[in-house]
Amino acid sequence: MAKEASVFILRKVVIDSVIIVALVVLIYVTDATWLQFKRGFFCGDESLMFPYRDDTVTTPMLRIVGLGLNIYAFLICEWVLLRKEQGSISCKFFSIPLWLRSFYCTLVSFGLGTCFLELTTNVAKKVIGRPRPHFFDLCKPSIDCSAPEWQHRYIQGEDYTCLGQTLDNQDKFNDMHMSFLSGHSAWSAFTMMYLALYLEKRVVWRGTRVLRHSLQFGAVMLSWFTALSRVSDYKHHWSDVLAGYFLGITLACIMWTWGTTLIEPTKKHSPVPQEENIFLPTHQQIELPA
Repeated sequence: MAKEASVFILRKVVIDSVIIVALVVLIYVTDATWLQFKRGFFCGDESLMFPYRDDTVTTPMLRIVGLGLNIYAFLICEWVLLRKEQGSISCKFFSIPLWLRSFYCTLVSFGLGTCFLELTTNVAKKVIGRPRPHFFDLCKPSIDCSAPEWQHRYIQGEDYTCLGQTLDNQDKFNDMHMSFLSGHSAWSAFTMMYLALYLEKRVVWRGTRVLRHSLQFGAVMLSWFTALSRVSDYKHHWSDVLAGYFLGITLACIMWTWGTTLIEPTKKHSPVPQEENIFLPTHQQIELPA
């Protein structure tokens, strides 16, 4: 029995690792080698005339917070809930406790979700090729938009060159046509919504209802602030942010509902009641589970 369990664990770890590595390689390939569609513009398009601004929420900050908060929550909650549970499995020379197995399963599901999200976002950005709101300020097209021949006509990508492109701002030009959809909004919505759903299921100790809801609200507000900052920073059009946020929430719900398996503790924790009957006389009140 122990040998069969060891084989099962090793096989699962290998399969999970191969899938995640394959997805990461696919994400890199689509990002580095796929030539994006260069969408054109109209000279009088005011939605492309905003000034360029630096990110309020930088990409490293987005990754660190989105991954760090979830991993930390998974680790703490699984250890607290399952640390006293029996069910350790010996794998070769190691003994794997139940809480560590549950942490691994949750982490793999979350990791797969982030890979699916990144791949979906890359495909959308490459295929659509929508200019960002600061397109004119950054690109400085070579055409004279005041000339009659360029008025009221769609200007193709091959009709102009960007005069503002230099070696110093090459990175900014690489994603100048990646406005749709907002990757920041999708990432923040997925990671924080997944965290909120996880907390609803795992923070079940007596007296933690207010704490749980506060943490969930804080997570959702972090994602909401990130999404709004993409509009105020003129990085995306509002429709790009809306599409990215919807994608993140949808994928988080799908991965949590059908892609995440949790190991329940032996002593079931009843969900906290939404309404406590505080109108009963003291001698008639019953102790409610928390």
